Amino acid sequence: MNLHQLIKERRSIAVYQDKEVSQSLIEELLETAIWVPNHKMTEPWRFVFIQGEAKEKLANINRQVAISKTTSNSDEELKIVSDNAYHKIMNVPFIFFVVNTLHPQEKLREEDYASSSCLIQNFSLLAWEQGLSTFWKTGKLAFCEETAELIGLKEDERVVGQIQVGYPAKNLSPVPRTSVKERITVIE
Repeated sequence: MNLHQLIKERRSIAVYQDKEVSQSLIEELLETAIWVPNHKMTEPWRFVFIQGEAKEKLANINRQVAISKTTSNSDEELKIVSDNAYHKIMNVPFIFFVVNTLHPQEKLREEDYASSSCLIQNFSLLAWEQGLSTFWKTGKLAFCEETAELIGLKEDERVVGQIQVGYPAKNLSPVPRTSVKERITVIE
């Protein structure tokens, strides 16, 4: 598969096969993914792998986040929402967080965030090449106090994303994009 094809065909599929994703494979992909443009070579990222008891804790945090967002008062509906949120985490074969150190200079802070985002894109493409789907999550679960405590987030750090990884259980067709020609402004 060439790079053009990888970029166009990569999908974020959140339904996974019941198949383990090895930590060594994730580490190998990250070793390549870190080769991104990074102004001043700050390398601001670190990665937190969520496994075992920590995964169950994250699933329970997700349960609480889902309950807090629902408008239902029905015990039956609350149980469904709660259980679905719990299993959305427990059914993910591999979860990790990309954490970014906050540079004291605002300009470098934004450039570091952009570099970390590029790293996630690189990782997603490398994973797709290996038959894996990644889902970059930036919802409330990634940013709540309970998650920050679980992953040991420091005061001078922020979460760039929760990355869910697994072998996809379904296929999705690429969603067409607006042609770049419609988005170009030429100034002469």
